[in-house]
Formats: sequence, C-alpha cells, structure tokens
Amino acid sequence: MIQKMVLRGGGQHGGGQSMRRTRISFAVLAALGMALTTGVHAQSLETQAAMGTAAPTESTVINLINLLVKRGVLTQQNANDLVSQAQAEAAQAKAAAARPAVPVVANAPTQPGDVAVPYVPQVVRDQIRDQVKQEVVAQAKAENWAQPNTFPDWVSRIKIDGDMRIRDEFHFFSPRNVTGLTDFAQINRNGGFDFNPNTNNALPPTLNTTQDRSNLFSVRARLGVTAQITDNLQTGIQLASGNDDDPVSTTQLLGGGFDKKDIWLNKAYVKYSPTSWVSITAGRFDNPFFSSDLLFDPDLEFDGFAANFSHALPAAPDITLFGTLGAFPVQYSDDNFPSNSIDKAGSDTKWLFAGQFGAEWKINEQNRLKGAIAYYDFQNSRGELSSPCALFLGATSCSTDNDAPANMQKGNTVIALRNIVQDPNATPGGTPDTQLFGLAYNYRLFDAKLEWDTKLMDRYKLRLDGEFVRNLSYDANKAFQATSTPVNNFNNANSSGTTVTQADYRSGGNGFMFKATLGEPDTYEKGQWNFSIAYKYLQPDAVLDAFTDSDFHLGGTNAKGYVLGAQYAVARDAWLSARYLSAREVYGPPLSIDVLQLELNARF
Repeated sequence: MIQKMVLRGGGQHGGGQSMRRTRISFAVLAALGMALTTGVHAQSLETQAAMGTAAPTESTVINLINLLVKRGVLTQQNANDLVSQAQAEAAQAKAAAARPAVPVVANAPTQPGDVAVPYVPQVVRDQIRDQVKQEVVAQAKAENWAQPNTFPDWVSRIKIDGDMRIRDEFHFFSPRNVTGLTDFAQINRNGGFDFNPNTNNALPPTLNTTQDRSNLFSVRARLGVTAQITDNLQTGIQLASGNDDDPVSTTQLLGGGFDKKDIWLNKAYVKYSPTSWVSITAGRFDNPFFSSDLLFDPDLEFDGFAANFSHALPAAPDITLFGTLGAFPVQYSDDNFPSNSIDKAGSDTKWLFAGQFGAEWKINEQNRLKGAIAYYDFQNSRGELSSPCALFLGATSCSTDNDAPANMQKGNTVIALRNIVQDPNATPGGTPDTQLFGLAYNYRLFDAKLEWDTKLMDRYKLRLDGEFVRNLSYDANKAFQATSTPVNNFNNANSSGTTVTQADYRSGGNGFMFKATLGEPDTYEKGQWNFSIAYKYLQPDAVLDAFTDSDFHLGGTNAKGYVLGAQYAVARDAWLSARYLSAREVYGPPLSIDVLQLELNARF
C-alpha cells in the first residue's frame, strides 16, 4: 500500500518565484516517488520468489539505490537503510495482498490546486530538500529574487544625503552708528578706487551701518553623494546654493524677480583610511579641525590636504588622542600677471599650514571632556607696497597687486598696495590715486579649545564650550615701521578727520568665546530641544576676517557681544530654530549690529 502526501499549491499567491520553486520540488519528488513505488512492487515480487510463490526478478529500487550511491547522492549507510525499509514495506504489501485492495489516500485533495504526491522515505526527502535548496538558491541569486528588497552591489556603496534650510532674517542697526565706513573688500573686487579728490569726486564704496533690513527671506540647499570605493577608500561631492562664491556662506537670498538661483561645487574629495584610526583627505572637504565659529564659519570648506588620527590609549581606553595636520592653498598668484607685460611674475601662493593635537576623556557615563591646541600659519598673507608704479603711462597693474586678498569681510587692518608715481606733465595733485588694499599683518594663530559635556540632575544635558585665540604675528610697532602706513580697520581717518597716526591707532590680536548649551546639542529626533547662550570677543587682527562667522556682526572681526539660540525638533531630522545675535565694535567709532534669524531646517 502506497501512502501519499498532499502538497497545497500556492494558487496565485507568491507570484512567479513561488511557482518556480514548486515546479522544481514537484518534479524531483514525483520522479523519485514513481521509482520507489515501482521498486516496492518489484521487491515484493522478489520476496514472493524467495518463498517459492513467484519467479525471481531483479529489484529496480535496489538498482536505483546503487546508482545513487555511485553518483555520490547517497551514502552506503543511507542505501542500506533504504533497502531495509523497502523490504519491510514489501512484507507489509504481501500481508495486505490477501485482503481486498481499497485505495487509501491520506489527506486527499479537497481544494483546487492540491497535488497528491506518493510517500517518500525521510532520508530521501532530506536529500531532495538539500538538493532543491541549492538549486533554488543558485537560481534566486542569478535572477536577483532571493532578496527582493536589496539592490545591486554598487547601490549599497552609494550614500545620498542633503539638507534644506528656510530662513527669515532681520538686520537692526543702531541710529548712533558711524556712517561712511569704507568697504575695502568691494574696492578690491572692483579692481581699485581713485582716492584723489582732484581726479575723482565720487565716494568710495561704503558699508550700510544705519538702515535696518527686514524679512530677508533665504534658503540654503545642499545635496551630496558619497561613494565607498573599497573598504578603505571613499570619495564624495556636494552641491550647494549661494549668492556667490563667498567661502563662508551658502545662503541664497530669494526674490530678485523670481530669477533662477545658482548652484556651486561645495565639496569634492577623496578619503583614504589605511587603518581604522588614520585617514587622509584630499580635495575640498569639511573643516577637519576641532574649532568653533570664533575662527571659522560653520559653512567654510577647506581646499587642500588633511591627515586625521584618533586612537584610544591601550592603557586607558577611556582616553582618546586625536590630531590633524593639513596644508591648504589659500590663494594663487595670477598666471598671466602682469597681463600687459611680456615679463610675468613668478608663482606666489598663500598657504595655510596647520596642526592640532588633542584628547577626549570619557570620565563616566555623564561626563566627557574634550580639548585641543592648534597652530594655524597663514603664510604670505601680509601685503607689501609695490615698486614705483607709473599708471599714467598706461600700466594696468602694479607689482604687488597679487597681495590683495581674494576674500575679505571687515575688521582687519589693511594697507595701500600701490606706490603710484606722479605724472610730471600733470598739475600737482592731478595724478589719479587708484588703490588696492592688502592686509597689514601676517596671521600665525595659536588656538586652544575646551568642551565639557555633563548632565544636570542626571537628566538634562549641558555642554560648556570655551576657546581662546592669539595672533602671534600682531605687532602694531612693526606695522607702522613698514613702507606703507596701515589704514585703521574702521576707517582711514580719526575723529578729527586727519590721517590716523600710531597714537590714534587701536587694534589687537586676541579673541575668546564662551558658550553654554542646555539640551541636546543636535536636535535630530522628534521632541528634542536646546537653549544656548554665548559671548564672543574678537579684536580686529586676532584672526583673518575673511573666514570667521558671517552672521555675528554681519561678518568679520572687531566685534564683541552675545548670541541667544533655541531649537526644537518638530519631527525626525526636522527642527525649528531661532537666534538673536547682538554685537558691537571693540575699537573705533560706534557700530552696533543685531541680527534675528528664524529658521526651519530639514535633512535626509
């Protein structure tokens, strides 16, 4: 008597993948089932022959089992077990032969799609299962339906990220502010300005210091792609919005007649990590140093090379040492300078060489301390007075025009770069004085930063930040001993309207910052929040004004004041924020600027 099992068909549930697997299983099961059924019948004949009731015959099932052993499908032990089982079933069949045969089907089909399969011994079923599993998995991998929610390998190595910020901004100026402050950055962008009142009656470009600005509606959009080339090699690019190629802002002011907005290449880098604790990055990338906006605006990207390391001490795993070394070309000289001469100037690159070393100490579950010292050397940043320059003869440039910084905000002390020769054929004082401006100092910065994370009442996170910076190259005496007299950072005349002398001159090379943040420093999960308060003090020549915070005092140096901020996450990776920045001058005539920013931020 041959028992049968019922396998229920999948109907239309499961799709093409389920049908493929069912066809493979049924084919193998049916073939072996038919062979075993025939084999059992043949074995019963052999048994009858042994008893003298039938002639001897060759057992088909034994031949099949022997063939499977030779092919390596079955072991000899499994084959012996099958033969013993077949003989036992043959004996049962002989005993049942005396009774009327009544076909019995276990679990007969009762639904459309049910299939009756002859009974197969367990050992054979195990072999079938393993074989079918291998075949199905191989086919599934080949056709990419083994894991339908995955993608090709290259997709798993690509990461896309981005963020969006919508901002409403207000600028508030004190009515007591000084007017007529010269915009030296705009003068350099325009290619110079003639300061001789005998040849030019126009005023030089000046800064707005008294007229408020309301509802400056803007956006910031950034989209990046990171590719993991190998386990230790990564590359990435990022596009970002921005009014222009200003290095410290990716904010795009809306309006302008609904014109389309510009997109800039914000990052492009390759990162190599030979070990888990060392990485080398080249190209244009995020600030690699542990620092605050006292020195560098949060949107500032670095061009060049940086090597970072971070490694826990073997004897004290709660202490991690870290550091950064970097070389960054800040500004190249013009390849074709001077453009109207066959004799070209040699290469003169302004570099930033920097190094930082620090440690992070996880004191316990509630306290973490992180600190570092750094040295930033902005080489060749100081401008020099040119050789005698006869612009009246048709020259379009002077020998040190390349010393004019590519980017400036406001605050640093500057000097006039051109030594203009008077036209002997013009009336006295009748030669145009078209000037460009360079920096009066080099900037070699010593910086120290400390950050402490703790908890109040075992519940509220608190972060305390402090930073101090000193320009080691600041020396007012040396500046006034130079060929070109410094122009005061706030104007080129004192309160009496005369040229600034060293006695009138006020500047300095120090800066510091304190900040306290209550709550989550980063509000990325719904319901997270923080409040912060900071105080900043930055003397005119403490740092390069080109790269510092573009929001505090509307950019630059020679500023002191406080910043109040609050953030609340309205959803995961989406948060509202508000900041109020109140700043005034450190030295010079009054210049108070308050800024209010209301923002909606989202990232992905």
